[in-house]
Amino acid sequence: MWDRKRDPKPVSRIGCLAHFRVKYDKKSGKYVVTSFIKEHNHELAPPIVVPFLQPQKRARRVAVDVGFTKKDIEREWASSDIRDGDSRCVLTHSVLAYLSAKNDYDPGLFYKYDLDEENQLCSIFWADSKSRADYAFFGDVLVLNTKFRKNAYEKPFIILAGLNNHDQTTVFGCALLGGKTAETYVWLLETFLEATNHKAPVSVITDGDKAIEEAIQKTFPTSQHRICRWHLFKDAVSSAGDSSSFGPEFKKCMEENWNPEEFEVAWIKLVEKYGLQGHPWFEETYSRRTKWAEAYLREHFFAGLTSIRGHGMNTYFTRFLQVWHKLHEFVRHYDKALVCLREDEAKADSESESAYPAFCTILRDLERHAADVFTRSMFLKVREQIMGDAMLILSGKEYLKDDACWLYKFSEYMKPDAIWKVRYDPSNQSLKCSCFKLVTDGVPCCHMVSVMKAEHLREFPRCCIHKRWTKCARSEIDSGIDIQALNMATQVARFRILNSTCSEMNYYASQTIQGFNETRSLISKITSRVKHIYNSKGEVDETAPEVSLDADGSTTRSGMHDPKSTNSSGQCDATAVETPQPDDCSQRSHDQTTSQQLRLNHGLQTSEGTGTTDDGEGRTQNGEFSGAPSQPINLIWEDND
Repeated sequence: MWDRKRDPKPVSRIGCLAHFRVKYDKKSGKYVVTSFIKEHNHELAPPIVVPFLQPQKRARRVAVDVGFTKKDIEREWASSDIRDGDSRCVLTHSVLAYLSAKNDYDPGLFYKYDLDEENQLCSIFWADSKSRADYAFFGDVLVLNTKFRKNAYEKPFIILAGLNNHDQTTVFGCALLGGKTAETYVWLLETFLEATNHKAPVSVITDGDKAIEEAIQKTFPTSQHRICRWHLFKDAVSSAGDSSSFGPEFKKCMEENWNPEEFEVAWIKLVEKYGLQGHPWFEETYSRRTKWAEAYLREHFFAGLTSIRGHGMNTYFTRFLQVWHKLHEFVRHYDKALVCLREDEAKADSESESAYPAFCTILRDLERHAADVFTRSMFLKVREQIMGDAMLILSGKEYLKDDACWLYKFSEYMKPDAIWKVRYDPSNQSLKCSCFKLVTDGVPCCHMVSVMKAEHLREFPRCCIHKRWTKCARSEIDSGIDIQALNMATQVARFRILNSTCSEMNYYASQTIQGFNETRSLISKITSRVKHIYNSKGEVDETAPEVSLDADGSTTRSGMHDPKSTNSSGQCDATAVETPQPDDCSQRSHDQTTSQQLRLNHGLQTSEGTGTTDDGEGRTQNGEFSGAPSQPINLIWEDND
């Protein structure tokens, strides 16, 4: 019988002596500090994980409110939720106004849309700064879920997602498209590349749609494309007929860790056994075998994903996105889903940092090192491989002089025919296994663990540690996206708050000469003072780098209407416009973050950002040119909304 014993609870005590003790002195009638030690032996928890910390058993009333949790937010949303979208702003400009307002406190928000000939919304894509930052760290594997469609306009809803370092779903962006054509998918993927600093994923997983496959070949030519295993199996069974034994055999062709030659032999036997020679669907599927057979995909990284249905993403979003939702409701409820999804991530961060797992294997040093390096969820997966070492039998070991490495051969208990080979180079402690689990999933396999045991290694070699699965996955970035530039909300928020605060003063001061002169004199004095503060500090806040935002005035959004209901193959011809993005800095002695400048332009702004023609002149939605070219004016913010 399977062992049903629970794992020991993680250990949260680490012997920290920091404390602050207070007692009540009856004689003086005052509270007196009796002891205070401020030094901690660990890093303090960030504010986002505070609600998940274990509270004191006897918390007083004033200590209970430690911040909103998911339940608090859901109650607040439920009380203000409005089902009838037509009773409020239903026009498309309400969605753009929502995204524009969100951009005030999240300057890293990116959105872009298409309009059709009738000035109706055709397609729209958006991704906030957190999604863009997540893609910078975890965008090696991209899942394109095109099977979710829940909105009042029957427009295809596309989720672009992946996995974070806790093996949880993380969303990189989403889109509502005018149809499921190759052209709309190309627009989506090109827009996505624009939002992510043109970083293409290592691998892409889709449902196998031909249109999106064509778009991937055009926009992600170097990415490895994988067809969802669940959808392919479902189509294969329905195409083969009523044979009950066909499904398991086809599944074996998909999943078995064969080499390509072994797969070809197995496929021929399968087709001949069930008389599928010449069948159109199976001939076409065979021609795409490099996108679904494990024999051809096992040397490519997919973070353990084989299906777009993994981690219950469709079920999760169905809780928030309903078929009756109008466009502005749809966007708002999507944000609700993201909040809850990110709270789960914050909770996982807290669990990984605040508690230590109890050890249960005999390879205690390796297990301890895995607990130190990997997140909690990934540690459990690594521990499974450590425990799997007990099932392996060393069947051979030899030294390869030409390669200057050792070759280990293992078989598995009760499976003597399966032989796994591991190459170990003592000079750099590199390991390569014929099962390719480390390559495909990013997790060291049990065969490698057996070699580590034989070589008396006390820690996992660096080649076995995939940074995306570690606790410090977000510590550095090699993807080309400037994360600090995405986290610039603090400084921009300060700028806009000051700008808004001064607007009333500027109005009254401009009405009289005396008021004008006094105000200008005060501003001059304050400016000198804050310049001195800035220069004495020597640098800008790391969390609030200077930012380049191009704002070219504004035009009204009236006349833009809700999208038409469309079928999945609908198509809209339109010209896309986009929100402005920070310019690159060419100055020396500055990095890309600290060299951004607050720049504002007079002139024309399109419905959601700056729009220009090929000759550089601004053009309105109806094709008219703006009266004056845009001129950069430093340190002046112009809000005309």
